[in-house]
Amino acid sequence: MSYADTIRTLMRKYGKIGLATHLSIYAATFSGFYYAAESKMNITEHLQQYGLLSGQDVADEADPQKRGWLAETLTHGGSSLALAFLCTKATLPVRVPLTVAITPAIARALRYKAAKV
Repeated sequence: MSYADTIRTLMRKYGKIGLATHLSIYAATFSGFYYAAESKMNITEHLQQYGLLSGQDVADEADPQKRGWLAETLTHGGSSLALAFLCTKATLPVRVPLTVAITPAIARALRYKAAKV
């Protein structure tokens, strides 16, 4: 079963509660990665360490016209946002099972609270 099928099944069963849970986990993940990127993390050093950027790509004297789109995006103004987005997308295999695992408990808690009021 694909992640899209899993989410679709969850939405059919729990509706708005499932959607809100999934979006909350997504927002928390994205916010966490954005905060980590904004916390003075040296993005270019890590990208060079894993072979994603070469030293020439990020050199100050490099011609901006010759730089790749990834190097340009990750080493300038939008680097934190781009890095947070890419990292959040990479965590999909963790976020979907987490959503599936906690949605029933959240639904029970909300139903209990609604019945109590």
